[in-house]
Amino acid sequence: MDKAVIDAIREKEQLPDSMTDSEIANEYKSTYTAARAAVSLDHKPIDQVMADTMAKVLPFMRKKK
Repeated sequence: MDKAVIDAIREKEQLPDSMTDSEIANEYKSTYTAARAAVSLDHKPIDQVMADTMAKVLPFMRKKK
């Protein structure tokens, strides 16, 4: 399991730093959580994709910062 996926799982599941990477890899190997963590590294969340698309199509609907 990649280090980036392990870090994403650690953050998402709020695991303690005392758990080693190998313990996390063994516990979460072939799980839904690991799959979602791997996908989240490569893709933007769907809400962000929709917001970016709407901002391009309807620029007046952009949120004011």
